[in-house]
Amino acid sequence: MLISSQGRGEGDNVTELTVNPWRRAGKDRLYVNLAGTRGQEVAWLDCPTGVVTITDAAHESAALHRIRDWCRTCGRPIPPLTVVHKLSPTSTATPPQVPPRPTSPPTVLPALPLLTVDDDLASNRPGEGVRGMIKADESKRKWLVRVAAKLSGDDLTRSELSKGLHGEQLVGGLLDQLRAYGWYVLHAVPLPSGADIDHVVIGPPGVFTVNTKHHPNATVWVGDKRLTVNRNSYPYIEKSLLEGSRTAELLRRWCGLAVPVHPVIAVVGTRTLTHSGSPGVDVVDGSRIADTLGSRPPILEPHRAAALFDIARRRSVWSQFGHRSG
Repeated sequence: MLISSQGRGEGDNVTELTVNPWRRAGKDRLYVNLAGTRGQEVAWLDCPTGVVTITDAAHESAALHRIRDWCRTCGRPIPPLTVVHKLSPTSTATPPQVPPRPTSPPTVLPALPLLTVDDDLASNRPGEGVRGMIKADESKRKWLVRVAAKLSGDDLTRSELSKGLHGEQLVGGLLDQLRAYGWYVLHAVPLPSGADIDHVVIGPPGVFTVNTKHHPNATVWVGDKRLTVNRNSYPYIEKSLLEGSRTAELLRRWCGLAVPVHPVIAVVGTRTLTHSGSPGVDVVDGSRIADTLGSRPPILEPHRAAALFDIARRRSVWSQFGHRSG
């Protein structure tokens, strides 16, 4: 089909274009070429999708006019046209100038401090922080009272500390089993406030900050914003969310990447655990924590998990916990 561009007002240098429908091997196209024996391709339309590929930008306006005329008279529906450019090597059109994107200065990561025996948290046992509190509490008692209690078998430890230690030892022991599957586990990670994060776990599904709570034979209820034990509210959710967000910020500052950190509350010894909301913290049965974390889909490659552990195992890194970057 030969169509003249004269009188169209297109301003083309070439007076004639040819429009040629083409179907073969499941393809349905319309080709627009310059008139003449050589018939250089100008553009082509993929009829099923409406995509117009421009191969000669000098004749783009005239080619689109011809394609639209053909679509109106071809007698079958053609989707709205979408124009893309794939210029031929012989095209003299000047490609559009794209201004360069502003570049931000490269992030300078802090140098990791030297890993010493005293600085390495990998050797911490579950409940290390609670164990220190128990020893400090016992040291306040008179020597004769301690000897008498030892001989009689009495426990001078405050019951809450004793329960806390038992819970962290139980959960920590279960988490340690994940090491055989390429996970990294830290216990009693000290914070500048004097408190600690009970367990920091790094594995294929990401990083987890685990807060262990031991409530023997209790009824635990979890809502959207609060957690109750025997109908009494405890600020466990707020604390866990804060630990998770600050851990993510700390690791990002040291590795330069956004790190997925999941806060977890592991409850131990409860009679019932009821979920009635989604507080943004995983509240789980502590006796099943290894299975719960291990069942999550992997998102961290092994070398990234190892690199995060190399950062997190340093006590001096956690001395900046909660500090604002910049």
